Amino acid sequence: MLKVLVIDSDSDFASLLGRALLNAGHETRIVGDAKYGIVRAKAFEADLVMISATVPGVTTPQLIEELKPHVPGRIVVCGDSDDPEASQTAVSAGASDYVLRSSGIEAILERVIAKDSESESADSDSESGAGDEEETPAETDSPKPKPAITSLRAPLKDGKRPFVVVIAHADEEKRAFQKEIVERLNTALHVIEVATSEQAIAACAGNRTVMLMIDWGISNIPTRQAMKTIREAKNGKAIALFVTYKSRSPEKQRLAMFGGAMEFAGEPWDDGSLEGQIKHALDVIRKRRRRAKIKAFKAKQAKEAKAA
Repeated sequence: MLKVLVIDSDSDFASLLGRALLNAGHETRIVGDAKYGIVRAKAFEADLVMISATVPGVTTPQLIEELKPHVPGRIVVCGDSDDPEASQTAVSAGASDYVLRSSGIEAILERVIAKDSESESADSDSESGAGDEEETPAETDSPKPKPAITSLRAPLKDGKRPFVVVIAHADEEKRAFQKEIVERLNTALHVIEVATSEQAIAACAGNRTVMLMIDWGISNIPTRQAMKTIREAKNGKAIALFVTYKSRSPEKQRLAMFGGAMEFAGEPWDDGSLEGQIKHALDVIRKRRRRAKIKAFKAKQAKEAKAA
């Protein structure tokens, strides 16, 4: 498994690439701009960073130069130009490879992942003393999934708690995929990941929660009951409910919408549809908050005018 960071402002391409990487078993992070990409690179320690040749506000050589001190692995540029000069510019700046986006996700991954796999294999042979008579059996156990974030409270930022999106899903990779999309669409939001519906209820109650993304098949408390509990809690009606499911079942969608869901996103998500639905949900939330602020301001003015 590789740790892969994708820096690409093209949300459709980035989503397809990210999903393909997750499906292949790689730990993946996706960001949409250079500034956030560098911040994430410092903490992520990626084995492979895949960057677009057209990230806004920065040239490819500049981005590579800023990334190199924080990337222990390889940097690969994904570009649209088949001009040899574009490839030469990227490699001269420090990239290990240049691939054409038009060649397709499958071909790109076959090329860049294969090189990393070969490198890992060579390192493994070297460390284990290739040529020894006794061979060490290969490990067959898959890595154990990491637990959801244990803190159910967003940290203070400038003395205030940020607005929160709670993502509730038993599958760590799917939580990570959803989180990357939310953070890329709105960098001001804080994402809290949980693995059970009970944790989801607690996280929604303990934060300035604007949206809950919850999987219909999550354990502990049935999703429909969890949604009802959240809606009936203080400020619960202000929380947008976004339901995910393992398939695009019309029946499950009907039940989710009847339970108060704003959106229902059934898998597969490799067509970019999930990002479109999350973007739509965040846009609706933003408009609702704007209307609420205007309403509160007018009510305050009316009260002051009456008092005068």
